[in-house]
Amino acid sequence: MTPEQTAIVDFLRARYASSLHTSRSIQNLVATEGLPSLNVAPGPETASQFGGVHAAETRIRFLDETVAPYLGTAGPTGRIADIQLRLLAWEHRDAHGYDEGWAP
Repeated sequence: MTPEQTAIVDFLRARYASSLHTSRSIQNLVATEGLPSLNVAPGPETASQFGGVHAAETRIRFLDETVAPYLGTAGPTGRIADIQLRLLAWEHRDAHGYDEGWAP
């Protein structure tokens, strides 16, 4: 893994950790208080529809299981992993810490 790829992986892990924390906070709020302004009653069933915890967890798994392990691999596998990494980072191109040099 190159130093640039390491920086991108670190950037993404920080973004995903923040996103997961926010998602869980939203779910907890909905589970305990609901969203009265939207006529959403509190409860665990309702909470699971809010927050995006599953999406955040899926992004973490995708990075850790199918991208990061193959960075620096020779041949097409390494090139594909690098492109996937840059596309994942590009989703956060407006975030603090994103480097335009990481663009796919």
